[in-house]
This record gives sequence, structure tokens and C-alpha cells, in this order.
Amino acid sequence: MKSVWTQIQARMREILPEAEYSVWIATLKGELQQNGKTPCLVLYARNAYLASHLKKYSSLLQEAAAKVLEIESTAIEIRFDVINTNTKQIKNISAEQVAKSLETSPSFLATGTSQLLLPIRYNAEHSIAFKHSFTDFVVGPSNRLASAAAESMLLPQAPTNMLFLSSQTGLGKTHLIQAIGMAMQDKVKKQATKIAYLTAEQFTSEFVQASKFKDLNSFKDKFRGLDLLLLEDVHFLHGKEKTQEELLNIIKNMHAKGGRVVLTSSFAPKDIVGIDTYLASHFQSGFVASIERPDVETRFNILVQKSHQYGLELPENVAELMAKRIDADVRMLESCLQNVMLRAKVVGSKITEEIVYDVISHVSGANPKLDLTSIVDMVCRGFGVTEKQLQSNSRSANYVLARNMVFYLLRKHTDMTLQEIGQGFNRRHSTVIKGISNLECEVSKESSVGRQLQDFIQKVEKNCSYINL
Repeated sequence: MKSVWTQIQARMREILPEAEYSVWIATLKGELQQNGKTPCLVLYARNAYLASHLKKYSSLLQEAAAKVLEIESTAIEIRFDVINTNTKQIKNISAEQVAKSLETSPSFLATGTSQLLLPIRYNAEHSIAFKHSFTDFVVGPSNRLASAAAESMLLPQAPTNMLFLSSQTGLGKTHLIQAIGMAMQDKVKKQATKIAYLTAEQFTSEFVQASKFKDLNSFKDKFRGLDLLLLEDVHFLHGKEKTQEELLNIIKNMHAKGGRVVLTSSFAPKDIVGIDTYLASHFQSGFVASIERPDVETRFNILVQKSHQYGLELPENVAELMAKRIDADVRMLESCLQNVMLRAKVVGSKITEEIVYDVISHVSGANPKLDLTSIVDMVCRGFGVTEKQLQSNSRSANYVLARNMVFYLLRKHTDMTLQEIGQGFNRRHSTVIKGISNLECEVSKESSVGRQLQDFIQKVEKNCSYINL
């Protein structure tokens, strides 16, 4: 019979991308101990460097262990220890070791890739900890116009007071909107300039709560007198009439007093459905810039610059190989680079082409490319539906969710237009946009359904798509 830890590892392997699993989880040793009445899973890492970063997996490990042991996840404790390879003894990792390890680790390990906790604002007393700046944004043909438009928002006499950035996920719109915020904040630190940065979903949540508790004046005060509003994912506002009306009033008031607004979306303004005509008109009243996937040269430059940020020199032949073989969004490109660096560090080797091929083989899985046929097949198998049911007019919740997943994956991983996707399922392109928006909104929530959808997307992408072998 398999040990408890082996069974837990098997579950973790199903949850995590293969490259991430092999770096963090596969090398661990584990044993189940009893801490009073509470079972304790003790995990032993090879060194303090690895152990210091394992806490981010605590909740996932708890859930996996709970399923294996058939108990509540809150009823099990997770502890990380370090194996002293010289004496073959196990020692508990100290806070000092963790701090030292973090100080000497590449910056991405300490900061991760998660977004800021929002909403957050800036005034004379408090600043926003933006992560991205213009200096670390790599400009290429795919994003040159958007980058120039973003920088123009900082000029004293800016050509526009409204900027709308659109792109698929992982191509840099969050980077640019944060770069604007960071630059504006640094520029006016000694002035009482107010900046707000939040997502459309968070804006909606605050507005709904204020309406529910009849506290709209307090809500309005938060946005009164803003100099710069940075609002992400505005396509989430579709169908929310009252929220749209409030946002329109805020934008009008800001523009009347010289304030500036920057918005991001997965869709161009003309493609967003369920948006008030007047608000849509304001979205398009300024500069609208889209960001496309980077070409080979831009991908090469991104890899070189990112490796410099991490304090490492990426060999030119390795950067060239990765740029040619990984035809993906910037987020996936960076993720692969991180896995290459981690793999080399864990095994104590220089970064070589062999390591790159190894990481690529784990990320690419069995399917070399995602296309319409493979996406429909995987979604049908994953959701337990048929292609005929996807094509049907049924509003069954499972059919709708599966159909939206197909829309999302086709939009992200193929060159099909929204119209072409809709035609393939006897739907209007507006239905496709609404479906993608609803799925993105659900994935962004910390709900069981949202986590299941995110897990499914990760599993699909782990078995595809980006690698040109």
C-alpha cells in the first residue's frame, strides 16, 4: 500500500503544473506524526532555500492531506523542516534562516506574481506599493504604441485624459497601468495627489455594499478629488447598470477637474457588451491601444531583461532557444524562465540547453498545439458533455460553463476572432464576450467553482500549447 505522503504527492501532482511540482514537491520527504490529538504532516526539504518558500503551498497540502486521510483540512497541521545533509540529521528551520534565504534569493521568489491587494489609494501620507515600472517594460512591435500612450499620460499637457488598454491575459496591460501609477506617484510625492488603483470587480463590490448599507456618500468620498484613477478589467461591468452609472459620474467629475483615467480590459471598447452607451463613448473618447503577442526578438529581450532582474546572466544561446521555442504570452514566458532558473539552482548546475528542454518537455506535455478540435475535446471530457450539447440552446448550468470555457480557451490560444468563435457555436460574438467575461469573473473569485475552473485551465495549458518543438 502506498504511504500517506506518496498519496498526497500524487494529488499535488494533479493540481500543480508538472514543472512547478517537480521543483517544489517531488524532492520533499514526508512523514505523518501526531501532535497531541492533531495529525501533523512534516515535510523535509534539502535546504533552507527550498523550505523557506514552501509555505505558499500550505493550504494546498492541507487539502490534499485531508482528502487522503478523509478528515477536515483544518484538522491537520503542516510543518516544514530541513535535512542537514552533512550530519544526516533533521533540524527545524528558524526564522533567521528564512529571512537570510529570502535576502539571497532572486527577487521573483520573494514577491511572486500575485496582484496587489485592492482597493488601495495614494495621498500625501500613504503610497501604493506598485510592482511594475516603465524601466522594466520591454518594448517591441507588439506593444510600442500602448507603451508610448501610457508614458504620455505623465506629461503635464497630456494629449488625452483617458487611456484604454486592451489585450488578452498575460501580455502586459497590468504592467503598464501599474507603471503609470508608479511614475505618477514618484513624480508628485511631495504633493497631495490622490491615486486610486482597483479592479472593476472590487469597484462593483464596494458600490454594492455602500448601496446595501445606505452609505453611498462615504463611497463617493473615496473617489472625490482623484487625480488619477487606474481601473482594471472593466469588461466585468457588463450588465451592472447602477455601477456603470456611478463610474460614469466619477469619470465625468474627474475630467471636469483635470483628472486622468486609465482603464484595462480583455476586449476593445467596441467589443464589450452590456455597457451603457454613454460610458462606452467615454471609454473610446481618449486613446485606445491594444497589445499583441510578442515576436521572437521581443521575447528574447524579455528573457534577457528578466534574468538581469533576478541577478543572473542567461546565456545567449539559452535565451535564443527559449525565445524561439516558447511562443506564448509574457506571463508564461516568465514562468518558464523561473522554472529553468529554479531547476538549475536545485540541481546545482549552470543554466544549459538541456535544462531548458527538460522544462519545456514538462510544460508542453503530450499535445503540441491547442486548436479548436483539441480544446472542444478536452472541455467535453473535463465537463462530461458532448459537442452536440455545447452547440445546443440549452441553458443548463454545466453546458453554459463548459461553453464559456471553450470560448475562453479559443480566445486565448488561437487566432480565431470573436465572430468566428461565435459562428462555430451558433452564437453572436456578443454572447462569446459575455461568456468569457463571466468565466473570468468566476475564476477570479476565491470560490470552490472558481478554483476548479482555474485548476482545469492550468491542466489544459500544461498539456498544450506554447511550445514549438
